[in-house]
Amino acid sequence: MSSDLRIILKGFQQFLLLSLLVTLPILALAFDLIYMQHGVINLDQGISEYSVTELLQETLLFCTTLSFAYTAYKDPSVRHFSVLITGFFACMLIRELDGLLDNIRHGFWVYPATLVALFSIIHALKAPEKTLSTFARFTQSRHFITLSIGMALLLVFSRIFGMGDLWQGILGPDYERIIKRVVEEGLEVLGYTVIFYAAMGYLNSFLAGQQLTTKTADQQQLHSEHIICTDL
Repeated sequence: MSSDLRIILKGFQQFLLLSLLVTLPILALAFDLIYMQHGVINLDQGISEYSVTELLQETLLFCTTLSFAYTAYKDPSVRHFSVLITGFFACMLIRELDGLLDNIRHGFWVYPATLVALFSIIHALKAPEKTLSTFARFTQSRHFITLSIGMALLLVFSRIFGMGDLWQGILGPDYERIIKRVVEEGLEVLGYTVIFYAAMGYLNSFLAGQQLTTKTADQQQLHSEHIICTDL
């Protein structure tokens, strides 16, 4: 099989994987709203904290955070940037867990999120040049483009598309608000899914690079040992 064909097949594999991933928000919402509809959605607050949809969001965010934390742990050369982006997604995860943390005190999520943000920013500022150079390389990768699409879906598109004035203009002042809430929640989970896909792609590239580095080092060591044996 030619190298070009392998690259094309790998691209199709990524497409199939992403196609499967984007079905997760639909499946989660369908389960919550069809099979667990009683008490799952609140017209003011959205999907319940104990729904499959919320659990999926938190799981995707946790895996995204963990992937960048792993790169920070394994590679000191990208550690400062990786800690910064790990802190960013960790703060998002803490915010998603606000319903659970409210059992301690209403709005308690602000305190652990602030501590995580301060730690990650301070650590990144210890080596600003390394942080900026690694960040610059990351922005040139296709994973950053995918991550940007996910963030835009989550923070911009879902918010604008969920505006009450927009839905009133489309369906009239007496529209069923549950429709707006379902669409908004679905778009949020889709955004988290795309972000997760980008994080896994970056982690896969990182692992592949480490494997290549290890393989190259082993080959150099074997070559050096061969030269020594030949000299003897």
